[in-house]
Amino acid sequence: MKRLALWLWGCLALASIGCRAAPPPPATLAAPPAAELLAIGLSSSAAPLGDLVAEPYAATDPQAGLTFVEGNETALVADLDAGTLDALLVHVPPRGDGYWHNPVALDGLAIVVHPDNPVRALTSAEVQGLFSGAIDNWAGLGGPNLPVVPVGRERGDGARALLTERIMAEQRPAIGTLVQPTNEALLDAIAGEPGAIGYTMIGALDERVAAVAIDGVEPTSNNAGSQNYPLSTPLYFVSPEEPQGELRAFLAWLQSPEGQTILSDKYGRVR
Repeated sequence: MKRLALWLWGCLALASIGCRAAPPPPATLAAPPAAELLAIGLSSSAAPLGDLVAEPYAATDPQAGLTFVEGNETALVADLDAGTLDALLVHVPPRGDGYWHNPVALDGLAIVVHPDNPVRALTSAEVQGLFSGAIDNWAGLGGPNLPVVPVGRERGDGARALLTERIMAEQRPAIGTLVQPTNEALLDAIAGEPGAIGYTMIGALDERVAAVAIDGVEPTSNNAGSQNYPLSTPLYFVSPEEPQGELRAFLAWLQSPEGQTILSDKYGRVR
């Protein structure tokens, strides 16, 4: 009986081993989510914004990739319509009902001259006269005895549209205006011509040119933010529809306290 009991116990043990479930296969690590790349169109005169925000935003969201495409605002809108851009940052939002836009900063149209020109304040009427050709020498405004050389941007540029709307009204640009394809080219042209006058945005100002006060108010980011500067204007985030996903996260960051602090290096805050 004892041998029979041992034999039965051994059989049961072998049976239990045979029925035991096979060990599960080793777990595989889930692949990290693919980075979402955003293509953002930037107005030529808003190009400094890209340099301000690219690295700080990447630090907050390593899975997001930002590509900034600089260009003429009319061309950027065409690319947005074609689906090659996800959103735009521009000073003049496109017309029509097919777009969603929201301000992310306050900027302003800055009137600029050669650094050696002592004229540092103009009225809106004088600016109109200088760009229309009605005023053709700086001597009449307390400047040097030099002919006025207007420098402007091509059609479709947002800064040119603002000058037309806010300053020129029905006046046409002077014959002989030097038309430049980019904001960089415009600043270089003014830096190389002592009698030049041109325009850019406050956020794009640099040491190559001198900005003048308009109607007694200096073109600074603080004055743009308070909207005391007469040529203040928002910088808009524009998309085909209300942003979702990563695009919405980027907009929210631009309008967050962190984003607004970073933008305030060159722009007025909207929040």
